[in-house]
Amino acid sequence: AIEVAKEEEMDLRKYIVSRAFPQKQEGTNRKELGQGYNLKAVIKFNYKCDSNDKVEDGLNKISALGNDGAFIADRLVSWTPNFKLQEYRILQEDAEKGSNFAKQALEIITTFMTITESAPTLEIVEPKAKKK
Repeated sequence: AIEVAKEEEMDLRKYIVSRAFPQKQEGTNRKELGQGYNLKAVIKFNYKCDSNDKVEDGLNKISALGNDGAFIADRLVSWTPNFKLQEYRILQEDAEKGSNFAKQALEIITTFMTITESAPTLEIVEPKAKKK
């Protein structure tokens, strides 16, 4: 029931915003209601890039538009590295097996990565009922 109520509340909120602010602008929108009351809506948009290949292709096309294009393309998107634990585990296994490459790679990784312990989980698990 709560999920239905949340969905209905969101639909109603979107309806009110679209009626009160047909030309809504990103940011804070206000409409006077009278007697000092204002309706305030904060409009936000989510910006999400497509795949890296599509982004790089688009940035290359912007760069080709001239000096301003290259300047804008360099500043338009920031790149955030993502750590691939599976590849790291393979390097650890290879290093344990004696691979010099893996050992050297792991040494280099320590120069740009910090590994810290996250919060542990703890639970008490009750025993399963014995079959009679």
